[in-house]
Order: sequence, then C-alpha cells, then structure tokens
Amino acid sequence: MSGDKTVVRCIGAKDAQIKDLIARAKNFDGGKVEYRHTRRYAEDVIELIYDEEISKRLAEDVLRVFAEGLSDNIYSLDGSPLSEQLVWLLKLRDKKISVAESFTGGGIARRITSVSGASEVYFEGLNTYSELSKMKRLGVSEYTLKTFGAVSEQTAYEMAAGLMATGDCDICITTTGLAGPNSDKSGMPVGLCYIAVGTRERVYVYRYKFDGTREDITETAIDYALFLAYKQLKNM
Repeated sequence: MSGDKTVVRCIGAKDAQIKDLIARAKNFDGGKVEYRHTRRYAEDVIELIYDEEISKRLAEDVLRVFAEGLSDNIYSLDGSPLSEQLVWLLKLRDKKISVAESFTGGGIARRITSVSGASEVYFEGLNTYSELSKMKRLGVSEYTLKTFGAVSEQTAYEMAAGLMATGDCDICITTTGLAGPNSDKSGMPVGLCYIAVGTRERVYVYRYKFDGTREDITETAIDYALFLAYKQLKNM
C-alpha cells in the first residue's frame, strides 16, 4: 500500500479492544487498508495506511470505527505526540500549567518543556521527592504524611491544592507513588501511584497500579498524567 495514512494515538486502551476494532474495520474495508499497531508504555499508536484507490468515504468510515471505539482514549488523529497536544491546548485555552512530581522525578516537566513554545504556558515544575519537601514547598500537612503516608490519595490531593493555592497556574499535575524495584517502609505494592490534576475549581485524584520495571512504571505514569491533564483541559 502506498497511499495516505492516518495516525491515531491514544492512552490507556486495552489490547483486546484495539484488536476488535481492527477486525471490525477489516470486515468492510475491502482490503484497502493496512493496520499497524504499536504500544509503548501506556500509549498506543495505530497507523491506518490507505490504498491509493480507496474512496474518501470508505477511508472516513474506517477512521470512524476507531474514533468512536476509542473516544475516551484518543488524544490525536494527526500523529502529533501527547506533549505537543497538551501544549497546543494550553495555548488555545490561554492557560498556565505547573507540575509537582515525586516518583516521576521531573519526567512530566521534561516532556512538556521538550515542546517548542512551552514557555508560553509552563509556569514551573517542582521535584518534591522527600516528605519534607512536600511539606515545605506544597503545604502538605505532617498529619497527612504520618496518617496516610506519602503515597496516598490525601497527599496527592494536598500537593495539587498547595500548588494551585499559589495562584500562578490554571491547572496543575502532581504525582506520588512507588516505582520500585522494592517497596518502602509502608509495605505498599510497587507500582501503586496517585496522580492529581488540579484546577481553580477542584482537585481530581486518580489511583493506579502499574506493572513492570521501574522505568515502565514511571513512564506509564507520565503518559497517564499528561493525558489526564489534557482531558481536563478539554472541559475548561
């Protein structure tokens, strides 16, 4: 096949779900579309490569299968990466973003600032790795850390609330978790993490349990964190 192509990018889709959508599309594409699916951490990339003789209507019908079937997971239909889509949407909404990271160690900030023009929308990034840093820089209470632990919904919430309280950003991302390879004194499972997305109206906290190596867990969490912020921005 040597025609045009569409690149669908999404986060958090199930492998079986994508295989089913490809099978559904093949039922009526007349052999005029080639499908290439790759996955890296939490991101799926699906390339739809069209035969030169395919009609515009058929190409649109095939794309619609994926657009509707992955509607909650898609962030791009033009192949652009998540970090670029997030920066573009921040510019479109005229919003500023800040980040406070624990176990992701600056990875979210690195992804955002890798995009040209990010300085227009990125206010600051804090690497609040220790409990003391979380208290001093973000106002997380000692009670919260002693009662619920650094890796908890409450800590993620207070990290985001503290960052939003500065008034310097319109949306923020915070992360806290256990990337491994071993657990800490809490005994919580490796891969457990909390991602918070804060806005001026409220803070949303999400709990995940990721598997794999330390790198797998960290990079997967970064993917989800950027995607959750992107989804929240779309509603602002």
